[in-house]
Amino acid sequence: MMAVLRILAWVFVALALMLLGADGISTLETGEPVIRTAAEIFALFGLEFGRPEGGAGSVVNFLLDAPMWAIFGVIGIILTLLFRPID
Repeated sequence: MMAVLRILAWVFVALALMLLGADGISTLETGEPVIRTAAEIFALFGLEFGRPEGGAGSVVNFLLDAPMWAIFGVIGIILTLLFRPID
């Protein structure tokens, strides 16, 4: 089980690096900064989310407005630290 979680953690880190690279390539192509948010990435896959209001809604809105590479990167780094092999 720990090995699966370790692999999943590194997959999240790899996805974050790929998304960061895609934003970097798009920035070079357009000549202006391109940062895709989670809402934009979900829209590419046809997933649209309503914007809730209130206390929990502000957290959801923050996550939808955050860069997707940052979300995957933070999750991946936390998981790699939690499930690292202990000697």
